[in-house]
Amino acid sequence: MNKIAIYLNRHITGNVFDNDSILEAYSVDDSLLKIKPRFVALPESTSDIRKIVKFVNQLAEKKYYLPISVRGSGLSKSGADLSNGIIISTEKLNHVRELDAHDRLVHVQAGITLGKLNAVLAPYGLTIPVFANPNDTIGSLINTCPRDKYSNKYGGIVNYIDRVEVVLSNGDLLQTSRLSKGKLNGKIRAKGYEGEIYKKVQSLLTEKQEQLDNIKNTREGYTGAKHIVRNNGSVFDMLPIFFASEGTLGIITEVILRAVPSTPRPHRIFATFPNLESATKFADFCLEKEPLSVEIFDNKIFQTAEEFGKKPDLLSKKIENGYLVLASFNDKSRKSRKKVRKCQKFSSKSNNIIIETLDNSQDFDDFETSLISFLNDDPKTERPNLLNDFYLPKENLNKFIEEIKKIEKKYKKTLSLFGSYDTENFSLRPSFELKKVEERRTALSLLQELNTILKALDGNLTGGYPEGRLKSIVTYPDLAKDRKETYAKIKEIFDPNNILGPESKTNYDTRSAVRHLRTETNQGIIS
Repeated sequence: MNKIAIYLNRHITGNVFDNDSILEAYSVDDSLLKIKPRFVALPESTSDIRKIVKFVNQLAEKKYYLPISVRGSGLSKSGADLSNGIIISTEKLNHVRELDAHDRLVHVQAGITLGKLNAVLAPYGLTIPVFANPNDTIGSLINTCPRDKYSNKYGGIVNYIDRVEVVLSNGDLLQTSRLSKGKLNGKIRAKGYEGEIYKKVQSLLTEKQEQLDNIKNTREGYTGAKHIVRNNGSVFDMLPIFFASEGTLGIITEVILRAVPSTPRPHRIFATFPNLESATKFADFCLEKEPLSVEIFDNKIFQTAEEFGKKPDLLSKKIENGYLVLASFNDKSRKSRKKVRKCQKFSSKSNNIIIETLDNSQDFDDFETSLISFLNDDPKTERPNLLNDFYLPKENLNKFIEEIKKIEKKYKKTLSLFGSYDTENFSLRPSFELKKVEERRTALSLLQELNTILKALDGNLTGGYPEGRLKSIVTYPDLAKDRKETYAKIKEIFDPNNILGPESKTNYDTRSAVRHLRTETNQGIIS
């Protein structure tokens, strides 16, 4: 065993591994990348993480660099949880510390999954209403801050985090809290690393607040910093800067969340249309009724799924070219049914419209299986998370589709759009045969061209999910110089030795991307 692994294992209660089979298992996530770490750490406490980070920071001060990435369940779409140094996995930090059902507060370790947490909350009639993979950890949801399809109604994960505990890059702890001006001044005057951070962040925001306030519809960089100062300057809370930071400013170890009463079961309506114009008119009408979500799908997705035996029962008619809209309402039952009936009456141009009943409710639940089939339809090819979770103003969808048709012809790839119409967060998932060099080159070229199209249409490649490594190779060069400088200053304040995810969110270059692109299909189910 490597001397570093031996040393760390002597000083923590968890384990640090350098076994080749374990390193291989942690070398991939849900992105298109493969990066083999030198070590994998499975800490069992916050104290373990502090010791590891402190040790790595001391090595960096001696000019020996061992970059750290933090990993939850390995579901990152951006490659930010991969590292060629040491991966700190939070999978053993998965316990509920305390639950106050009366005040709806729950204190958890960051490695607990959303599914497990909601299972604990359910008997108390509580929930965290975020639409995400139930295997996503709470720490990962904070680090990525995805714009999920329920975000328009429930606000996303940012609405339910009350406080976090973070291990800083030197091993010290920071616990976020809402500070008045007096308490902030006390923090600034305090000696030590935490005091320095508060002092420098407060100074930076005094200079850059207006610049940050003008940034919208992106998870790129550290835009959460603009929400640190709130209520006309009467509140200072460091929490927002960690949203979508992807573990590059500190490692979240414990979280206090504010739960809400369990949400009603949705009532749904499904309709297919011959063209995008009629589909978006129906989707716009649904939006007027304050839905839980409105999703839109290119019907080519279901044509592909049908080839592999996954035609949803809702599509009993022949699947024609066009678009499908799925709207969900979760008000009180009677009110939701009334909204669904109004949408049904409006949809005169639909080729096929079905409203949810007790008899077909399971068919609606099974609908997503055809999308999963589309994403995992062929063992030789893969539809990786590459052109996914981008922001596009819905009024520009028609222009976007026109541009995408040109790209389809150029690269001979089918680019079928799907996503959340109400949050304006969409995805394209073309297939690639990753063993072929030209296919991997095509993947990066498509990423570049999509970025160009989105910029021209007031969209953003990182509207629904942060850039991590792969998207940063096209988004970072386009950043205005002053924004680059602001993000670099934030990074330097929290991580002066650049040990936390140094290739994420900033300057991951094309050469490194090409070297780290996977050449084999992902063995897990792609979602």
